[in-house]
Amino acid sequence: MMSLSRFVSLWMACCLVAPMALAQDSRVVEEVLGKLENHANQYPQEKVYLHLDKPYYTVGDDIWFKGYVTIGAYNQLSGLSKILYVDLIGPEDRPVQSIRLPLIAGVTMGDFQLADSLDEGNYRIRAYTNWMRNFDPNVFYDRTLPIGNARTDNIVAHSAFSYENSPVHRVHTEIAFTDLDGKPFADMDANYQVVMEGRNIARGRETSDDEGRIAFDFVNKQPFNLQSGEILLALSTADKRTVNKRIPLKTTSNTNSVQFFPESGHLLAGNLTKVAFKAMAPEGIGVAVSGYVQDGAGTRVAEFESAHAGMGSFSFIPQAGATYTARVTYGDGSEAEVDFPVVEASGYALAVNSQMDKQLFVQAFASDDLVKGQAISLLLQRNGTVFYASKSKQTKNEAVFSIPREHVPVGVVQVTLFAANQIPVAERTIFNYNEASLLPLEVETDRATYGKKEKVTVQLIAGNVADTSRVATLSAAVVDMAKVPIDSGTREGNIYASLLLNSDIKGYVESPAYYFEGKDAVRLRHLDDLMLTQGWSRINWQDLEAERNPVISYAPEQDLRISGVVTKRNGKVPVPNATVTILSTGNALAVVDTVTDAEGRFSFDRLLFYDDTKFVVQARDEKGRKYVDITLDEVPQQQVTRNKNAPDATIDVNQSIQTYLKNTKAQFEEMEKYGLKEKTILLEEVDVTRQADKKVEHSSNLNGPGNADQVLTAEDLSMGCTSLTICLQGRLVGVIFRNGVPYSTRSPNQPMQIVMDGMYLEGDALAMISPFDVETIEVLRGIGNTAVYGSMGSGGVIIITTKRGDGGSFGRDSYTPGVVTHSPQGYYAVREFYVPDYSAPVDSLAGMKDLRTTIHWAPNIVTDETGKASFEFYTAETPGTYRIVVEGLDIYGRLARTVKYITVE
Repeated sequence: MMSLSRFVSLWMACCLVAPMALAQDSRVVEEVLGKLENHANQYPQEKVYLHLDKPYYTVGDDIWFKGYVTIGAYNQLSGLSKILYVDLIGPEDRPVQSIRLPLIAGVTMGDFQLADSLDEGNYRIRAYTNWMRNFDPNVFYDRTLPIGNARTDNIVAHSAFSYENSPVHRVHTEIAFTDLDGKPFADMDANYQVVMEGRNIARGRETSDDEGRIAFDFVNKQPFNLQSGEILLALSTADKRTVNKRIPLKTTSNTNSVQFFPESGHLLAGNLTKVAFKAMAPEGIGVAVSGYVQDGAGTRVAEFESAHAGMGSFSFIPQAGATYTARVTYGDGSEAEVDFPVVEASGYALAVNSQMDKQLFVQAFASDDLVKGQAISLLLQRNGTVFYASKSKQTKNEAVFSIPREHVPVGVVQVTLFAANQIPVAERTIFNYNEASLLPLEVETDRATYGKKEKVTVQLIAGNVADTSRVATLSAAVVDMAKVPIDSGTREGNIYASLLLNSDIKGYVESPAYYFEGKDAVRLRHLDDLMLTQGWSRINWQDLEAERNPVISYAPEQDLRISGVVTKRNGKVPVPNATVTILSTGNALAVVDTVTDAEGRFSFDRLLFYDDTKFVVQARDEKGRKYVDITLDEVPQQQVTRNKNAPDATIDVNQSIQTYLKNTKAQFEEMEKYGLKEKTILLEEVDVTRQADKKVEHSSNLNGPGNADQVLTAEDLSMGCTSLTICLQGRLVGVIFRNGVPYSTRSPNQPMQIVMDGMYLEGDALAMISPFDVETIEVLRGIGNTAVYGSMGSGGVIIITTKRGDGGSFGRDSYTPGVVTHSPQGYYAVREFYVPDYSAPVDSLAGMKDLRTTIHWAPNIVTDETGKASFEFYTAETPGTYRIVVEGLDIYGRLARTVKYITVE
């Protein structure tokens, strides 16, 4: 990155004509550049990209990923943050899993194990650092991920909607239900609810016909407020199961829309103006459009037609005092009229030609009243990092700047024109395609064709011979396309699209990978249309000038730590020099102590522990007395924001990935035969109304002590278990445990409520309760016993009565002076991808069919100083085409992505 002094000296050398007259201006420019440099240094932008092994999944699957965290305008690996958060968000916009991963030199790797209990639907995988939380959540890595279900749900929905708008929205819905082989589910009861923006607007019950179809109508009476939602289905199968489905309802409208975007943001009289447009269907995706622009007299001044994703552009010269209207015809035949904004008689405008290979040409236009020989300045920057600064005199209407592309890195760049007083008067976003900013990456295999269960050796070569260093960190995914079909409509990740486009542009981008599938003039024009319609600047010039800086609430995390403050019992007066000790319940840490400072604060940093680690924090004042309070620092969880990629949602997930579901179903069944795949086994349900022979005292059971579906006493728990979770596994009738949380088989998606001595606790609290402190456990599952608990008991209730009846040894809420328990989120223990080795001697798995879908996953590839690396894997035993995707970046921040295909016969 060029330094501030270098920028200023270059600008002064090439642009100062009359030093005495322009000295004041040079100081102003230097001030602007200084503020930008300070912004870039004080508020650097981190970005995240996750390379996933597949574009979609099914329940029971594993999601494997590698995380890349970059910083600054050149996408170099970040050393600012040392921890990455990755969330799997469910279709109902609530986190399903959230993990914390250590970042080493800006990279990490992880995985999610998709539980069998998950429903089919559109999930999101989101990743961010603590530092990124200070800024717009739009910069988070956030990707919509279809997850099907053939493991506990063999029903495939085929949905179709038709709309009538007048002025309320009437929607006719038809849904057909089949199995994976296309056989219809006839005579099946289906309860449905239509929920829009969280409001239930319709409900009903239908029975499928002989072809498995149901049909119903509903009305959206508030279309301006209720714009999207979902249809919730509860299907009663012939084998007495209830299958829940969630079908996205992207819109109830049938009206397309179009917007027009003049270059520089306004129409300026007498200036040849490029105008971009974007036409969208109600679902938020592009739609074909054509039409013409006419003035108030009805004269056509321009014609236009969309080129890609509903976008295109045209040029015309607006006239002072004239009004303009666009008459448009959409691809579906519907028509509309759109009024253009008022033509401005005075002002500045920019016109950019970004189609040349080596130069960018920027024309600054000023209306006649502003042509006074005054100085104007042009800046190219990205989030405060300036790549080009130059000045000229406005001696005529047009001033042209020629900018070498070689010093401008690849990606989104803001072009800003400043008047003499350094007030920004026009701005334009461009995408600079600089091939030198990308990492050359060759992927070669030892052969093009292989047999079944044969070894494949893949050689990688990164960088150029002239590079000072060719060290790069890469990841590779190999999938069998016969089992994981990938076509032009498949939405998959792309490191170029994520780090160079999505993270620097506002809103939803349709098929962003399209813009990086080749460098041709047509694609570059489409990319420029995208910049004109969706480009935006992260720099608020008014805030920058007034030095209104972002509020920083979240510091970059360097390590895991436990911190807080020790106060006297009133919670206000700090206790200095107090001794604070932490003791972990796991094996990752023994006993560590420290002393509070003058403000009573303490911190244990550089800790290493995993998710299941529990801590006891104890404090004593300087005289060894325990009557103090401990308040721990806790960072609130990141809220789930609205999905900006909602148009990517798949209406019927199981239908869209049927081929994959069939293959994974066969794969899982084969693995289960050989004990390589876990499968939940439920105890047979037995209705138990009363355990009269087991004495229950001091119980907080609202039905009365002992009135439960099942009762366990201390005698039943005297088996030496280390935690109550372990003791109860397999002992509670009709209760299963997932990740340590109990679920009733009658409400498999709702955790059971834990009540200990009258205190309501979360489901995972069982892991911290000592079985030796428990006197009785009462299980409430039937409606007769749970009804008294209302919504709190909808998933069932487990009531725990301790031997002392005072809360036992557990709980932040059960007060013990000078002691608190703490369950912070630790690091996730990353699993290892299974790699078969067919060169090994025949073992007990020799008869197992190899039906892998992800053939290989290699997240930790690092090239040597010559740019070389390699990895190996064995093919499976079914023929097909394998797709090898390698992504990553080098130490200079140059991004790479290469796709290679091999054939297995």
